[in-house]
Amino acid sequence: MTARRSVSMSPVRIVNSPQPVPVPVRHQPPQALPAVLLSPEEAAPWREAAKSFVMNTDFDVGEILAEKKRPITEVMNVMKANSGGKGTIQALGDKILLSKLLDNLGVPQMPLLHSTYTKVNKAEVEKLAAKIEGSDDADAYEIVIKPTHLSSATGALVMSKQRWQQEGYNAAKLIEHMEKYLDKKAADCESEALKSLVPGFIVQPRYRSSVSFGFPLEMRIVTLWGKARCGIWWWGRHNEPKGRRSTWLVRSPKVPGQLSQDDDWEVIHEHNGDNRGFEVSLALFKEAMPAMSAAAEAIAVAVGAPFLRSDFFVGSSKWGVRLNEVAYGSGIDYKRRLRGGPAQLTAGGSWHGGLVDDGPAIAEILQEGFTLCQRKPPAHFLRMLGAKNAVYEAPQSRQIHQASKPLEPHMRIEAVPPEKRLRQLPEDAVQELVGQYDGPGSTLLDAGPVTAASCETQAAPDPPAWPFPSFGGLHGAYPQQKQQQRVVVSGFSPGPASPSSYRTSQPPTARRQLPPSLSFVAVPTPVAMPSPVAVRATSPTASSTVLNSPKAIAGAMTQAQHPWRGGPRTHMLPSRTASPSFIATSTQWRGVLA
Repeated sequence: MTARRSVSMSPVRIVNSPQPVPVPVRHQPPQALPAVLLSPEEAAPWREAAKSFVMNTDFDVGEILAEKKRPITEVMNVMKANSGGKGTIQALGDKILLSKLLDNLGVPQMPLLHSTYTKVNKAEVEKLAAKIEGSDDADAYEIVIKPTHLSSATGALVMSKQRWQQEGYNAAKLIEHMEKYLDKKAADCESEALKSLVPGFIVQPRYRSSVSFGFPLEMRIVTLWGKARCGIWWWGRHNEPKGRRSTWLVRSPKVPGQLSQDDDWEVIHEHNGDNRGFEVSLALFKEAMPAMSAAAEAIAVAVGAPFLRSDFFVGSSKWGVRLNEVAYGSGIDYKRRLRGGPAQLTAGGSWHGGLVDDGPAIAEILQEGFTLCQRKPPAHFLRMLGAKNAVYEAPQSRQIHQASKPLEPHMRIEAVPPEKRLRQLPEDAVQELVGQYDGPGSTLLDAGPVTAASCETQAAPDPPAWPFPSFGGLHGAYPQQKQQQRVVVSGFSPGPASPSSYRTSQPPTARRQLPPSLSFVAVPTPVAMPSPVAVRATSPTASSTVLNSPKAIAGAMTQAQHPWRGGPRTHMLPSRTASPSFIATSTQWRGVLA
């Protein structure tokens, strides 16, 4: 233990707070996040990325954005409004053409079992249905049928054998469903490019993740000027039913001011409660992030998009990591951790709370980048991905209704053999995606399947209310919690110039009775003490762990190096205005769960 000057040993008296202050442990009302722009050091590598990036002029909205600085929502609106008639953007939105383009790039995707434009090929659908119903394998029913011209899962069918049989699906019912949604148009709020797509349908195998949330784990990777900035597991906004599960994996450069393949990814969220499925999902995302970000960057560079969102499915031992779709523009939230802020590091290695809005920084990176990047025409990019022309050109509605056979867009894309491809995702990158869970030691193999029951968040119970009515010595109890052991913390009274410090002191008899996991409750005392308060905790095995300062004290007990990791979460919640005394207790209260 480090020696401290002017320190005298004395016991700490535990008393009731004269004015008890409740400790918030449940959901807080949503608050506007502060807008914190990047420092010059943080912005520099993104300027360099823009300087070296060759942009497809289909994406060029630089002149419009140069008029004034705009928030991220306006930047996205400008991008969407100016996407009409841009062949590259239309091809990325058309799921059939996108599949062909990215096949020629070598990006692992879910294969197409069937595809069509404007009209249903009834013979092909009947053949597909007969193959499904004639199979003895239940997985044959595991398919997804979805439109190629709509968004937000409109018209999508996620099939299983149980659903197929219970809802009476057959070829005729599939044909009826497809014909219904081929007549639908994209919503008015969508981009001009999406609204101009030729109606179509695809059928793909269903991707099932090992974590049973009811839908695949999907990470949305956002690239700016060919470099991945963040990945987003999107559950909605903070005030939506499960919006607190939304999680961001934010790039953390290994070398300040530089972007490299060795960069780390910080996991940040505001999820409260105990949810094994959530924790396993975060581990799966973090493990796959390097491979997903590399693939997303390759896609953005190949099509010349200054902003692109590439969505990947994660968590299937059968399929590995697979691209689902890409999006030009996105209306979801962007966040990052405030450096030096109140975020708390959890036992799983993620950061809880302390978030700031990253939208202003992204908007600034994009707007400034348009003044720095290089430019080339769409044909330069599309030709290298097998396109024979750069014009999408959808047939008119009148032509579609009068035609007796399916009508396709004007753009033609031919399959390019690997040995003749001008652009190609490196083979080791491909194997890292599809073989993510093949080798020993992967998170998926270690964690195993997570059932739906383990994916429901268990709310953290409130701590015992202040003031505590009874302390009754070493074996006192909290209200309605009988036979709980607790240990009063002894402390050091500070000298005139020395910071406060505390150390748990456990009598041998109590130490033998304590379980391997402890919870801590802060009880303020009316004695004023200087801040910050450094805390030193001693485990039941007498090994010592130095914790953080008050701004990070709540949650510090759950860091990976903590000797009690693995049991119920442990937290210290000190008063910042008074000297805290701590009670160590064997209760199962979990405090503010991250």
